Amino acid sequence: MHSSNLRGIRYARWASYLFAAVIFFLAILELNGGLNLGFVHFPPRWKPADVTFPLALHMECGFFIFYAALIALPWEKIQSDTTWRKLFAVLCVVSVVFAFAMISEVMAKNYVASAAKTKARLPVFQAILLFSALGQIPALLFVRRPELLD
Repeated sequence: MHSSNLRGIRYARWASYLFAAVIFFLAILELNGGLNLGFVHFPPRWKPADVTFPLALHMECGFFIFYAALIALPWEKIQSDTTWRKLFAVLCVVSVVFAFAMISEVMAKNYVASAAKTKARLPVFQAILLFSALGQIPALLFVRRPELLD
């Protein structure tokens, strides 16, 4: 195994932790209705006036917290192959569901914007989150099986 491969795997794992922190922050931000630190204000992803079904929003926030916790698991230290495979299968399914959630969010925001006769913003942040979520699958696979990179 080349040291550059191991270093790349380590960087990918650090990026996974950063992604989990961002997802957790987004969930907490939405549950609190935004965050105001005095000098900086983080608005929630959804305007309260646009939310017609708050239970779905709370379920999405719970899903984000679960996904962040799943990514932050100590994947390197799981000894049992069967446990790792089951958790990895859950991670794959949850990552794909997260990607669909980001696509659904873009579609919903476009619908809200068209109902208000405005144009929706470009979904750059959702696209970054979508591809980061799908990138968790190979990143955590190579954490467990780095020999597959050779």
